[in-house]
Amino acid sequence: MAFARSGDIVCVVRLDRLGRSLKELLETVDMFKEKGLHFHSLEENIDTSSAAGELVFHVYASLAHFERRLI
Repeated sequence: MAFARSGDIVCVVRLDRLGRSLKELLETVDMFKEKGLHFHSLEENIDTSSAAGELVFHVYASLAHFERRLI
């Protein structure tokens, strides 16, 4: 993160690689937004550079949290 600049895209394979809880995921993506970074999850095909991508991120993050609670 020390080398990330505004406009860069942070990519992960799956959402669960970014954080362990819904709270952590939301805080991390908010931090990216504050720094001018975009987020892309490859498996879920989420790109937060658009409003629709942010909505999809929140839906998938909630589902990932629910799935983790079931386990």
